[in-house]
Amino acid sequence: MTRTFSRSAVSLLIGWLACAVPAFAAPHEVKLPLREGKLHVADLSAAVCLEAHLPAFEIGSGDIDLSGLRGSLFVHAMNAALGDGCRLTLNDGALVLHVDTDKLPGRCDDAKLAVRTFVAEIAPEAAARQARHWGLFVPAHINPARPLVVLIHGLDSGHDCMRPLGDMLDQAGYQVAYFSYPDDGPIDNSAKLFAERMSGLRAAEGRMKIDIVAHSMGGLVARDYVEGAHYQGGVDRLILIGSPNYGSKWAKYSWAMAAQEQYHEWRTDPEWHWTWAITNGLGEAGRDLKPNSEFLTRLNALPRREGVRYTIIAGNQHPASRIGAKMADSAAHWVPDRASKWWGFRHYQGGLERYADRLRHRTGKTDGPVTVESARLKGVNDFVTVAADHTTLIYSENGKPPGALEAIKKRLAE
Repeated sequence: MTRTFSRSAVSLLIGWLACAVPAFAAPHEVKLPLREGKLHVADLSAAVCLEAHLPAFEIGSGDIDLSGLRGSLFVHAMNAALGDGCRLTLNDGALVLHVDTDKLPGRCDDAKLAVRTFVAEIAPEAAARQARHWGLFVPAHINPARPLVVLIHGLDSGHDCMRPLGDMLDQAGYQVAYFSYPDDGPIDNSAKLFAERMSGLRAAEGRMKIDIVAHSMGGLVARDYVEGAHYQGGVDRLILIGSPNYGSKWAKYSWAMAAQEQYHEWRTDPEWHWTWAITNGLGEAGRDLKPNSEFLTRLNALPRREGVRYTIIAGNQHPASRIGAKMADSAAHWVPDRASKWWGFRHYQGGLERYADRLRHRTGKTDGPVTVESARLKGVNDFVTVAADHTTLIYSENGKPPGALEAIKKRLAE
């Protein structure tokens, strides 16, 4: 499947979803002629606009080859995406659309799901490669008599970002597993995937005790599982690190983080495929992270899970302070060693070093993306504030251990 075909097909699907819902008063058929086995996108544009009583516009350009395997794959992908709302068949040199508006996607979320489904179906090998990055990754050998610590990453990242923290816990004697998920998609879906994997783990390992350590949005995935209807039991501790329980204003910039994540994967993963940017999610996670979102309103209305010990660890340093300290230190070291004792130069260097030190120790009411107040959660009394920003809560910096590490180890040992 060529890239041109795939992108044209995605454009076609989005245009159809946007226009078709108000178009038809009753179930009926639309027949589009094929020319030498190809569908002219202009013909589809004209048909949609006519049925929807819209001014003529083009959904896209070019042709879609519906002959042979290519045509069968396209029809299968469209049918999988739109379900009973729009069934496609190839018949007598035409593409026939069997449309039932009552069953077409009626919400933006439904349309996004249809697009993700369509893209996964037209590029099944790429989707399968991406899916290997998602799931529960456990040690090769598990001792069910000992607790298993499951680490969950946050927005626009993967389980590899939790490995430095996992390695430290492993060195401290803990069994460590990792859960990874489509981090730009609906948080609900990620929690359901976690529930499926935890169900498999519980079936395999019986009544082994589970501790969950989750960073940022991963904490919401964990809460949605632990406090929701799909909980499988067995969780002893839930440790939330910098989790935006009441949302984050930074969520409106999630599109930029998603773009950066896909750029990084493109540069570092030889298996990367352009469809990953769509099947990983279409911004639903960022929507769910906004303060007062529908997802957070529903989640925060749930009670805390009885029998689970909660801990919240919040950071109170803004990342701008850490970055500023680095810049000040760098500028201070521009002074050559032989000049560091000269009048003027030593004042310049010393002033910058003192300024950098003040920045490193500056605290406030936020770790950057997540405020201390947003991290709080009704019914959780074990609340710890540490001098760290959203990143250094789980990462080492300048030889210092992650800000949350000691609090994590203390709780896991209890």
